[in-house]
Amino acid sequence: MEFLKKPKWKRILLAVVCFLALAVLASGSYAAYNSQAFQRGVVRNGNGETIRFTSNYLQTCASGSTDYAGRTILYDKSLKKDDPISFDIYIYNYANGNPSLSSDRDITYTLQLNFENGNGNNYKVNDETVNNNTYTISNQVLRGRKDNYFKYTISFPGTDLDKLKIVAIATPTNLSVTNEQLLAAVITPCTGSTINSFSWAGKFIDATSGVDPAFYDGFNYEVLISSGVADATLKWDTDTVEIDKFFLINLGKTENEIKKILDDGILTFEMNQPEGTGDYLIPFYIKKKSNLLDKDSNSVEWEELSNKITFTAKEKGNGSVTVTPTPIATQ
Repeated sequence: MEFLKKPKWKRILLAVVCFLALAVLASGSYAAYNSQAFQRGVVRNGNGETIRFTSNYLQTCASGSTDYAGRTILYDKSLKKDDPISFDIYIYNYANGNPSLSSDRDITYTLQLNFENGNGNNYKVNDETVNNNTYTISNQVLRGRKDNYFKYTISFPGTDLDKLKIVAIATPTNLSVTNEQLLAAVITPCTGSTINSFSWAGKFIDATSGVDPAFYDGFNYEVLISSGVADATLKWDTDTVEIDKFFLINLGKTENEIKKILDDGILTFEMNQPEGTGDYLIPFYIKKKSNLLDKDSNSVEWEELSNKITFTAKEKGNGSVTVTPTPIATQ
């Protein structure tokens, strides 16, 4: 080892050590970048994750909004009017249908149910009698770092079928945990003869924030259907935006399917409102902001983004009695 004592070899050895150290640092930085690449710049909550506060019937909407989604629950026309009727509302702390995508943070919320247009009698929630047509339960805590849910059984008399409307609102105590989003819906129990027409919608949930879209590097785009099962089609301008690849993986798309979807900018998938997949919150990232911005104002209006991402849905079949999905987690 005498040769190491010579200055020339010392310089060479030092250079090799420095090179290896830089290579290790660069590799670690690159891996960290790749592991977090899907999180870049999109509208998210303070914990760096997409919203993981969902329900089988309630729909995400911006805080302060009163434009709640309509949800129809179908019952057989032969059901006797004297029979008591019930259905279950589930509220989860994970992304739709995927317990592995649970919230890292605790979510505390208040659930309020308003019973409207019915006879005003014999309403119950989890066997508790509803007084004055309003039921409120506070301090519901969905513990984070594990998939959790709460179940609420709503009971009402059969005589209220085709008349009753239930306005359900789940409001987080700390809205920052859910990116200023709450869950809400107007639920209508009815028979097939009076079913509301099928409807669908796609929207940017942050459009009511008042913030110029040019401020963001990505957006949360929400798609939903009013009832039943539907074949959905989502299209986007591949020169301007790209869909979150992890959303495609969670849908069960294969590697070859994902490549084609990303190349074509077209995604087809099934949505099933009774089974809890009647709405999705989908992250999109901006690939080329100059394609969005107005050259004079260097800004963009939310309405203009509707040309970049479009959504349609076609109902399958003619409806059936709603079946509440079996829970796949425990509180």
